[in-house]
Amino acid sequence: MHPTGDWTGKAFAHEAFLYSSDEEAVARCVPFVQEGLDRGEPVIVVASEAVREALLAHLGDEAGRLAVVAASEGWWQGGFGTLAAYDRDLQQLRANGTPWRLIGEPTWLALPDGRVWSRFEAVANDAYADLPYYSLCLHDTRRLAPDVLEAVLRSHPMTWGGTEPVASPTYEDTATFLRQAEPAWTERPAGALVRQVGDARQARALVGEVLGGEQAGEVGGLAGEREQDALIAVNELVSNALRAAGSAEVSTWREDGCRVWEVADSGPGFHAATAGYVPPADDLDCGRGLWLARGLASDATVRATGEGAAIRLFFRD
Repeated sequence: MHPTGDWTGKAFAHEAFLYSSDEEAVARCVPFVQEGLDRGEPVIVVASEAVREALLAHLGDEAGRLAVVAASEGWWQGGFGTLAAYDRDLQQLRANGTPWRLIGEPTWLALPDGRVWSRFEAVANDAYADLPYYSLCLHDTRRLAPDVLEAVLRSHPMTWGGTEPVASPTYEDTATFLRQAEPAWTERPAGALVRQVGDARQARALVGEVLGGEQAGEVGGLAGEREQDALIAVNELVSNALRAAGSAEVSTWREDGCRVWEVADSGPGFHAATAGYVPPADDLDCGRGLWLARGLASDATVRATGEGAAIRLFFRD
């Protein structure tokens, strides 16, 4: 058996392992852990209670050499909250200067709001490509819906072939996966409110005007906290557009129980499908606005084609 194939510890390796019994999970994880310990690589385990207990029982005294053993059940903080914590820990490990390996089980994929995690799994393939670690992602077929498992195999470059990792036959590159996973970019409805704005103050006034009208009794409406989220998020996108192009087109409408905000400009556009998904470096101001806006909205999508930049934010009532 070759638990990590030809992985050299110099770049990111990303495997999806689907299992239907605790015994299957342990049979995959024990050689993976032992190889890491033999190589002197930190081994981190963040998994369900059943997998943790079974794995620790099989490892015996060797379990004490694991760098981290933690419950995955308490990790879910929403998509962007969990990703921020994940990113912080990865950067700390990177600073140590040695390869490491992770057994991670995103149990939250079974939650209605947890399905979005497959997008972050896809983003990781680009955003963390140069990090020296192997991520073995466990997925319990007894708990996860078929469409979730399908997304898992589409967002992970590798799966288990029985004796070594092999290429996932349904894997898609990050941009392709995100285009299908994010809300589809459809024609803006004829009744949408559209305004050109030349400064952030005008954008804030527009958002306040629209949301104030909803609170006064028009169709639908956001609660106070979500109203503030929308105000901040749109302001961030408009600020980005003003820096890129000097002006922005802001439009808004209601759709399927959501207030939708679109901010478009004629600037250079987005250069990466992962824009706004990964927390920007602490010492950089650029990129923080789109990250913040995505995190505040219920969902978001970026125009896949066309000149300039355009992003839509969805705020559910």
